[in-house]
Amino acid sequence: MKKRIVSLLMAAILLLLLPVTPSAATPQFTDIQNHWAKDYILSFANKGFVKGYPDQTFKPDRPISRAEFTCILLNCLGITPASDVNTPTFSDTTNHWARAQIAEAVRRGILVVSEYPGGLKPDDPIYRSEAAAMMIRALGKSPDMTPTSFKDSNQIAKSMYRGYIKAASSEGLMHGYPDGTFRPFQGVKRGEACAMLVNLLGKIGTVSPPAVQVNQSSNSALSALVIQGNRYKLGDTVVYLKRDSTNIPIYSLSVAGSLVFINNTFTYPLNSTDNNPDLVVNNTRYVQCRLSVSGSDLQVTPGAVKLDSISYNGYKYNADYVKLYIGNKNGSYYLSDAELVDRQTIRVGGNSYDIGSTPVSIALGDNFYAINGINYDSSSISLDLAATTPVVTNGLDISDISAIFVDTRSLGLNTISSLFFIIDGSRYDRSEVVIDASGNFTAKNEYYTPDQVTMVINNSFYKLTDVKSFGGKFIFYCTASNVTTWAIVNGKYQDASTIQILMGNNIYTLDKILVVQHNVIRIGGRQYKLGDIFGCRINGTLYDIEDIDYDNSLDLVTMDVTESTGSWTGYLPGQPQKYLFYVDNSIYQDGATGDVTIYAGGGWRTFDSITFSDQSHFVYDNTTYNLLGAEIKIGDTVFTVVDSAWRVSSQVMEVYLQKA
Repeated sequence: MKKRIVSLLMAAILLLLLPVTPSAATPQFTDIQNHWAKDYILSFANKGFVKGYPDQTFKPDRPISRAEFTCILLNCLGITPASDVNTPTFSDTTNHWARAQIAEAVRRGILVVSEYPGGLKPDDPIYRSEAAAMMIRALGKSPDMTPTSFKDSNQIAKSMYRGYIKAASSEGLMHGYPDGTFRPFQGVKRGEACAMLVNLLGKIGTVSPPAVQVNQSSNSALSALVIQGNRYKLGDTVVYLKRDSTNIPIYSLSVAGSLVFINNTFTYPLNSTDNNPDLVVNNTRYVQCRLSVSGSDLQVTPGAVKLDSISYNGYKYNADYVKLYIGNKNGSYYLSDAELVDRQTIRVGGNSYDIGSTPVSIALGDNFYAINGINYDSSSISLDLAATTPVVTNGLDISDISAIFVDTRSLGLNTISSLFFIIDGSRYDRSEVVIDASGNFTAKNEYYTPDQVTMVINNSFYKLTDVKSFGGKFIFYCTASNVTTWAIVNGKYQDASTIQILMGNNIYTLDKILVVQHNVIRIGGRQYKLGDIFGCRINGTLYDIEDIDYDNSLDLVTMDVTESTGSWTGYLPGQPQKYLFYVDNSIYQDGATGDVTIYAGGGWRTFDSITFSDQSHFVYDNTTYNLLGAEIKIGDTVFTVVDSAWRVSSQVMEVYLQKA
């Protein structure tokens, strides 16, 4: 008896899912007359993609399983499973009736095995978030990780498919519920599945969404749009639907239930705060338009107004490609990013700017123009523009420089044979940086103020303090760099004073060694090949030296290093990991970092520049000193060492002091 029930169930499922040749007769289902998805269901059934149950019902509110959704999706896309249907893809689909379709979906990247570590559970209801991911993948689209405006965004954020939810919403495949939620973990119902897949087919042009009457007493066809008091009758004025960067002329509007259909292809919800379209009239772009119906008019309430294009001196420019500059600074904004609030105000990146007090400029071709005002004329917008000096300079030339001051001294521009910049340790030639009229730098799409930049002129290093722009030319103000010697470590410039070369228990500053040739080092008159006896410490972190050389053209040491995982890890072998300084048998200072120094070699030295041969002796610059009697300075106070104890097991050095 059980086997017979299973066989009947299988037959019903196959009847619902297998593609059939459409017949002339319109399918009749007894349970969808008042259902919101009626027209989607009939449209889908007319194409032969689904059929009802033997009792002439469709059961639109019954959950649809992952296997069923997968089969219908492949069927309506015209995809036939490959012949190797016995290849299992999930641990629980080996003997499943839909294993071939599931395997084909995996092969095409519509289903991803790693997303179901516990098995697909093919007969469980498919979540709305999963359906979004499968449809977006079937379209060959990418997830959109920008936030959604659904009211349950906190739930959406918990879903691994959150980017697909946003993409499916933006593509018009799925909409939220009347309460503004999306409900990512709710199961998809059969009626919902038909609506989603009709929208999907509309995207690829296989089938058009239905345009039918809301009820028998009112016609669903709309003849005009009303935007900010202006009425645009279809056929008289071209109104465009903005999709990505494409303007699609609107030639038909219709409404069914709570949805508006544009060109019988694109669907948008009525009276919604989410998933609303952008519309374009003339050169004006109305953003995130809330839609409602009044008689035969589609009432449009835009969330913001922007420019879609701008015409100037006989040329028309797409606002998506016109760079916009706020306050004479370089940035990532374009004219299409600017919301036009009123005649003197724009909003960009969530901030409002009065163009009368904050300079706002655009670049048209190679020319720059200041925006002095915004003019509104019926449904078109124009800008009051005035030519201005360049806001940005791409690829600095010597002719772009008026003067370079080092403190109060002016450098002769005609003596410059080489000029480049060091930004965040990396070298940038003049052609690789952008400098704006406010004196800021852009390198690899990152923005830097002048004080973050070192300018290198004829191999001399200068720290920038300010950059001024006058008449399109720059004046650089700088001072001699406080870095006296540089090195290049892993391709980046590094203050050589922060680099220590380690050999055994000895520590050498970089200026105490000589790199005589590739991977050959001379220390104290002896020559060594680079090997396991060497390591280095940079800003307190220990590294293995993989390669060391000297660049004669740059006149500095170059090194390739990797963070140490061997004998140098964490601390120098056999050296204290921690210092405790006692005065009158009480801890006065815990640790030797900061302003703790010891006198050796004619000057005050940090503790990371010395090593200990035993608890009573330390080594600096290959010279051994007595610890007892040595002077240690903590802050501004000088002490004399009177005793010490090296706790070898814990690698703690205790140093006992009295004021000198």
